[in-house]
Amino acid sequence: MKRMYQYLLFTALTVLCYPSKAQLVTVDFGKEKQVIDGFGASTAWHGQLTNAEADAAFKNDNSNQMGMSILRVRISPNSTDWSGWADEKANAQKAKARGAMILASPWSAPASMKTNNNVVGGELKPTSYAAYASHLKSFCTYLGNVDVVSLQNEPNIQVTYESCTWSPAQLLAFCKDYAPAIGTPVMAPEAFNFDKSYSDPFLNDSTANSHITYIGGHIYGAKAYTYTNAINKGKKVWMTEHYYDPEDIGTCITMAKEISECLYNNMNGYVWWYLRQATCNLMEAGGKLKKKGYTMGQFSKFIRPGYFRVDATYQPVTGVYVVAFKGKDRNVMVVINQNTVAKTQTFTFKNDTITSVRKYMTTSIKNISNEGFIACLNNSFSDNLLGQSITTYVTQNYPTAINTTKAPEISIFPNPASTYFQLSSLVDVTGVELFNLWGEQLISLPNPQSAKIDISSLAQGIYVAKIRRKESEKCFRVIKNE
Repeated sequence: MKRMYQYLLFTALTVLCYPSKAQLVTVDFGKEKQVIDGFGASTAWHGQLTNAEADAAFKNDNSNQMGMSILRVRISPNSTDWSGWADEKANAQKAKARGAMILASPWSAPASMKTNNNVVGGELKPTSYAAYASHLKSFCTYLGNVDVVSLQNEPNIQVTYESCTWSPAQLLAFCKDYAPAIGTPVMAPEAFNFDKSYSDPFLNDSTANSHITYIGGHIYGAKAYTYTNAINKGKKVWMTEHYYDPEDIGTCITMAKEISECLYNNMNGYVWWYLRQATCNLMEAGGKLKKKGYTMGQFSKFIRPGYFRVDATYQPVTGVYVVAFKGKDRNVMVVINQNTVAKTQTFTFKNDTITSVRKYMTTSIKNISNEGFIACLNNSFSDNLLGQSITTYVTQNYPTAINTTKAPEISIFPNPASTYFQLSSLVDVTGVELFNLWGEQLISLPNPQSAKIDISSLAQGIYVAKIRRKESEKCFRVIKNE
């Protein structure tokens, strides 16, 4: 019997999933962290996207689409300039039609509202605060579909392009007295280096705090960190701008590690800088994805809005980083191997029944390549992580629930079985389903009238039986021996 069982495991499993000597990664789906709002990029100064470009950015039908869920548009200080409100309205409409959220950010208030009467530099005049709130509201009304509006892009640096300087005290005053007049959920401060000295003042003021929904920041000259004050005040935290120019795989691995660090540090959203404009863009004109676009897609295609990050061993070995997420009907794990050599890694799952995962990978020569299924044994599997690779594992899972009924516990026998297995009880059983290790349903028996489940039509191998009851369900691994 032992020899036969070993033979079945070797023939039925794509990859044997015994724990190895590699450092173990434990993913606990019972320990939820932050909710995910999504991933995106900006069309500031882009002009209008074509339908093909919008498809590549926001649709999710094939491996050449990123499936992003956030578009960051620019609020021009002049609604009639060449890259003004009309272009961004067209972009927002395309993104929204493909399921994305819209974040609107201003680089400057209208010149007439500023101390230097110029869209470059200067400050917003205190006497113009009400007019500026009206300006932002008008933009949101014109677009008609803005989900989040920022008060200012990078208020804490002086530059030679469209900009406006704010102090923390000025932001506090505006948030306290004028932010509600915009009529759209507000984000602040989008500081250049995620400087919390610009946001702590309004977070710590009860009135101003009540007027802000999102904390945004950029990580130029800074690293991702857990913004405890914002999280404790109930705010969602987004990284809303950063970029790298090079397109080599080393740069893309750095980008992937940065995204994972933001997620590990409890951020809800990650937004790249340029979507299409050279040179730090995710795609070329026309919609062809660049390597950085495929890097983004390893996250954005699979980790969907509403998923929760869950507890996972973040750095099991030097140069390997892991983040994991729980969805309604599937779970996702992204693994970055920053090392130039391959690493063997073992993963184990808790508080869910995982029978197999599908593997997608980006390397120097692969772009979100579908590498097929890896089967799991006892909720674990091992895999070889190629050097400088980003790998996304999508589970084929059958969530288990705590049995809250008074019905007797279900068991099955015999197992292994040849022509049938039998349920120990039919009390409250509402259905029996059998799946192969690839998640395909092979047998479905609603409200079975017999405790004997015929499996004579199935080939020799290993299957998953899901037994549904009125208020619970339970999964079993079934071995068909001949």
